[in-house]
Amino acid sequence: MSGFGSSSVLGKELGPVTLGQILSMIIALAIGLLLYTYGGANSPLVILIVAVVIYMLPHVFGADLKVKAGFGIVFAVIAIVVGAFVVGPAFIEENSNEHLSERNGITADISYSGTNATLDITYSGTEDHLVLVVSEVEGVVYNVAVLKNSKEYNIGSGPNINHVLTLDSSKLYNICIVPADIEGNLLSSKASYATLSGGGFIGDDTDCTLLSTCIIVGYTMILFFLVLALSTLMRRKLSDTRAKMEADGRLYPQGYGRCNFCGAVVLPGEVNCRKCGAYIDRPDYMKPHKKNYLTCSVCGAEISENMTECPKCGAKFEGEENIVVHADGSSDSSEDTMSCPGCGKRIPAVSEMCPYCGKKFE
Repeated sequence: MSGFGSSSVLGKELGPVTLGQILSMIIALAIGLLLYTYGGANSPLVILIVAVVIYMLPHVFGADLKVKAGFGIVFAVIAIVVGAFVVGPAFIEENSNEHLSERNGITADISYSGTNATLDITYSGTEDHLVLVVSEVEGVVYNVAVLKNSKEYNIGSGPNINHVLTLDSSKLYNICIVPADIEGNLLSSKASYATLSGGGFIGDDTDCTLLSTCIIVGYTMILFFLVLALSTLMRRKLSDTRAKMEADGRLYPQGYGRCNFCGAVVLPGEVNCRKCGAYIDRPDYMKPHKKNYLTCSVCGAEISENMTECPKCGAKFEGEENIVVHADGSSDSSEDTMSCPGCGKRIPAVSEMCPYCGKKFE
């Protein structure tokens, strides 16, 4: 494949892979982990982008099916280890605060004792009352806490509020204080900072990170291997179709399907390039069998009836004999031409059959 992977340095082989493929996989790994960390690991869009990135970069550098599949497995293992044992636990520790700094007039101190969490809240706002919103953390995926089973507790009003909350210390919770109006509508835009109940959590951080990270990475791998399988099937189908078209004489073999001078696509049966006009010089065994065809009297190249100059050797045809070669090897020649009554093309006047439409002349 052309591109970066074909350069002398990046194309250097290191076992079953090239240096370019190794670099592409390292870059894909880095991009995938960064997207998980800063893009929202549980976002369907992020999951899709990561799956495409870890497929496309090695593919661009010419990695084969086994290399791409192996890299997908390696990526999954590394992504789970980084998310469940490094980034996730760090996120829990960083967001487990026992002091909530002032935001929207709300500050709070939280202390834990057994299953109780005591909140000392100071509120300088004007809303009717405050509501404590407590949600169970179903899992932590990189820098995202997935919440469930939210509960609301009306903790009253006033500048100073003390509230004791009973928690299951084997679970991690997300705690947030939200003002409400007189009708009880929560005003989320005026909420306090949120915190995790890490101070009262007696479980291991990986209890919250491992399973959820495995699920998200698993979704990514499903998409990755789906893309890998579909692309492989499509490439094989295209390869089979091309092989059939080559066998039928509708395409030249790989490496012969473009003009040697301008690179334009050329097809079997064409005498000269449609783009630059250069003669399409191919081995005889590749050329489609024609019952009758015109040839240059100087070099023997196949030519079209309307040519005044051979595209291969440059011979001029004005005043020269026009030669038509028949399927049995015989040929007719004449300086005069006539129009075929069947197709209208100009052919040698002595022709017994039109080399284009096959009409026989009495």
